Amino acid sequence: PVSLDFFQLLGGPERVTIQHFHYAGAPYGADLSTLVSLVERGRLHPEIGRVTGWERAAETLVDLRERRIRGKAVLLTGGAR
Repeated sequence: PVSLDFFQLLGGPERVTIQHFHYAGAPYGADLSTLVSLVERGRLHPEIGRVTGWERAAETLVDLRERRIRGKAVLLTGGAR
């Protein structure tokens, strides 16, 4: 679970917004292109917590949901390892 200490905000920004974000069903091609571009240029540094084969997708998704993986999970297809 994520915890948030509101008192840590006293020395930081003047305003903070916490908002739920749900991406299902939205077109995401342009957003993915932007993210890839930022990574390529070294402006975004994603944390990869697990790299595994597609055959472990179900287990990996459970581990992501249960927060047993820190960062992103990468699922490889075919013989890519």
